Amino acid sequence: MNNTFKIIVIAGAFVSFILGAGTATGQEILQFFVSFGYFGIAAIIIAAILHMWFGAYAMDVGIRLKVDDSKDVFIYFCGKYLGIFLYWFAQLFILVVFVVMISGAGATVSEHFGSGIVTGRAIMAILVLITVLLRLDTIVKILGIAGPIIIIFAVIVGAGNYDSSGFSQAGEIIKELSLLKATDYWWQSGFVYSSFVLLVALPFLVNLGKNELNRKNVIIGGALGGLIMLIGVFAIYIGILSNIEQLHTKDIPTLFLANQLSPVLASIFSIILLIAIYTTAVGMLWTVSIQFSKGNILKYRIIAVSLTILGFIGGLLPFAKIIDLVYPIVGYIGLLLMVGMLYRQFINKGKIESASSNLFKLNKTLSK
Repeated sequence: MNNTFKIIVIAGAFVSFILGAGTATGQEILQFFVSFGYFGIAAIIIAAILHMWFGAYAMDVGIRLKVDDSKDVFIYFCGKYLGIFLYWFAQLFILVVFVVMISGAGATVSEHFGSGIVTGRAIMAILVLITVLLRLDTIVKILGIAGPIIIIFAVIVGAGNYDSSGFSQAGEIIKELSLLKATDYWWQSGFVYSSFVLLVALPFLVNLGKNELNRKNVIIGGALGGLIMLIGVFAIYIGILSNIEQLHTKDIPTLFLANQLSPVLASIFSIILLIAIYTTAVGMLWTVSIQFSKGNILKYRIIAVSLTILGFIGGLLPFAKIIDLVYPIVGYIGLLLMVGMLYRQFINKGKIESASSNLFKLNKTLSK
């Protein structure tokens, strides 16, 4: 495949991985950006810059470090003790996000199709498990193709609901509403939104980067993925803000927006939402399974099956409340990782060398 197509696939895989239930449903966007009214635009710009930066930088480090364990990358950025803490915290949060994806699938199926949430959770869990058992090459191709499709529909649904009158009145309307806010200040939202995404995405980005041979591809692909992601976020933001009075209590704001345009589009978009949830859930489950299996295929399968069962059970938790409670806390902790990355790139680059290569050198020295 040529470089242009590789870049698109890499960008698409990045977008698919992070554009899951919280973002595609509009719930994250409502809490992180819409709740601050017009200042949400500035917060989105901050998030866009950070997404483009860490998408490119994380994959670039991944292609150069080429580690089997992403723990080495956390240690490279934040030192031994903080790095190990953030690594384990990231694994835990990835599992939480996987649960959120399954919960989001149940909420989407229940809200649009009228069936029970258990049905949606069960179907999603089974599809995700089957895909993860197919391993990385298939996963990257699926994610790379799905990402652009999800973004296109997000832009149609969001921008298609832009209303100049509703948008201009939204600032006053928001003051009267009790909206859930992810952070206290708009500028914090831009940083916290990006940092919680970074904490979850770093292991995936590193694994994605190390399988590519061309550094230029991963750098451009990572930056492009971050930009595309936030274009979709902005489109959904203006759609929600234009209709904030009608949808501020909805679990799935984007589904309401799609229905405003056309019931047929709402049905199509509900499927797109499930694809968005599916792609992110696949990335989450694969990332944790591959980290803990250490190349052992049997262990990989056992972990994947066990975590899928856990996600199915945990999916009973309320969707919007999980996002409101967990995501901001994780975002603040993720800022530590972001600071470490900024330090490594601009102040002290250090030496990109994996823990495994250090161990090899030590063994070689002892054998002499």
